[in-house]
Amino acid sequence: MTIRVGIIGFGLSGRVFHAPFVMNQADMTLSYICSSKPDEVHKYWPDVSVVNDADALIAGDEIDLVVITTPNALHFPQAKLALETGKHVLLEKPSVTEIEQIEELCRIAHDKGLIFTVYQNRRFDGDFLRLKELVETRELGNLKQLESRFDRFRPVVQQRWREQPGVGTGIFWDLGPHVVDQALALLGTPDWLKASIDTLRDEGSAPDSFEIELGYGKTRVRLGASLFEAGDMRRYNARFDAGSWHCYGLDAQEDALRAGELPGQEGFASPEQTAVRYDAPSQDDISTTHDSLKSGRYIDFYQQLTDAIQGRGEAPVSSRHACELVYAMQLAEQSALSGERKAWGYHCAF
Repeated sequence: MTIRVGIIGFGLSGRVFHAPFVMNQADMTLSYICSSKPDEVHKYWPDVSVVNDADALIAGDEIDLVVITTPNALHFPQAKLALETGKHVLLEKPSVTEIEQIEELCRIAHDKGLIFTVYQNRRFDGDFLRLKELVETRELGNLKQLESRFDRFRPVVQQRWREQPGVGTGIFWDLGPHVVDQALALLGTPDWLKASIDTLRDEGSAPDSFEIELGYGKTRVRLGASLFEAGDMRRYNARFDAGSWHCYGLDAQEDALRAGELPGQEGFASPEQTAVRYDAPSQDDISTTHDSLKSGRYIDFYQQLTDAIQGRGEAPVSSRHACELVYAMQLAEQSALSGERKAWGYHCAF
């Protein structure tokens, strides 16, 4: 069965993170893109039909999967309409900002036997896949501390919806779902968390900095993002009881896609990051080596989605994980507001 796909929205997300992977997927066909700028769409995909009425496209019978990449405030109503009309749904992050909304979407999908998943693509970054391997194999012992950061240098406010007040705007809801989801995917739900969420730029009106600490027994995880890092970004600092692992820079897939490279091409998104491994069988015996990274695998997200829709596997992000992420984000907001450590108290029904 060929899966007919409609993408709603053709900003950076639809153009860079979704259309190329739909086109690359043998069992998918990109039937429609909903956009108010058909000329822009046809610069990249001249043979794709363009419409400007999202609700009509969603409610019609010419697509099987709806990929929603619209501004955050539209995510819930559009995803709900799509599920209610019998469509599978891939929803860009942040999926929604209220636990009741994500639970409702998951419940509709479950009742109708549909696939509903959230685009947490950074589970498929090459650096995270390597970190996951180190944690699972215990090559460096047991993980004791993890710092995961997503820093950039953007001290001047830009005139775009993500940096204006609104539902799910600001860096916390933009980059927070990436680092929080990775922590949950790596270690499961924490015992507690504590967070600070701030607006530090002079003309800022939406959060542009956050720090979150998660407690897992005798393991601690610190997540953060800043728009004031002008130097090299240390993406990860993973400390184990028999060594450490540092990774600098970002997975190459986003930059490759922005530059017009396409998944499936030879040499697509060759790793450009630097990773250093410190093996320490004892405190007096520490060796240092450069750790090689493999290319990231966003194509695997779309392959898993295809398999799930065709009945051959599970969605790349489960309903339980989608719900737990929204709960974690809300709990972090509550912690930032109160200044208190918050105990994890959520048990997902899915």
